[in-house]
Amino acid sequence: MTLRHRVLHWVAEHDDSWLFIVLYVGLGLVLSMTISLFWLAAVVAAHGVLEWIAMRRQGIHDHRLGRVLWHLKLDIGLTLVALWLGLYLEVLFGLAGLGAAARAGAQTAARTIAWQRAIRGVLMTADEAAHVVKAVATRNGAKRPTAPAAEQADDRPPWRRPWSRADKFAVIFTTTWAVLILLAPVLTDHTVGSALAVLAADLHPWPGG
Repeated sequence: MTLRHRVLHWVAEHDDSWLFIVLYVGLGLVLSMTISLFWLAAVVAAHGVLEWIAMRRQGIHDHRLGRVLWHLKLDIGLTLVALWLGLYLEVLFGLAGLGAAARAGAQTAARTIAWQRAIRGVLMTADEAAHVVKAVATRNGAKRPTAPAAEQADDRPPWRRPWSRADKFAVIFTTTWAVLILLAPVLTDHTVGSALAVLAADLHPWPGG
């Protein structure tokens, strides 16, 4: 087997590869926390490219973009959680009384900013831990016994088949965070412009550059 065929075989079976899981989660965590959330989105997009190629090798051509997005729906939801955090962080600290404390003086403000960074780091780590759970669950799912022939013959797009509990959870989870992001100008002190500015800053590939 040539190197090209080995690479294509790995791409087709990437969800069952520990190398993929380590790279996926590791790069997403390190790049998003040290640079910006742009790279977390980029890692998820790279996973989408792998899925696109894998489906092509499997002979799946109809609704391929929809199938890729369906496969990544939980990953997209976890990315939205990270973006939501940037929009609602001030609200969360306000509920904790730290917003008023920060206005009490420069030293307290600096301490509060440090707390914000620390808490955001913890939440981002939890977000990436969820990526680990999702990736491991996907890998374990690939090892389950094959489905009956009738089920395997169902070539309808996955969203048109009966939804599993995991599917329902992922759709509700992703939709919830997307709606909260859209409602940020209503539920927070942000205007539409300032909310877009926060998202643009979080998604800038080289912030401060």
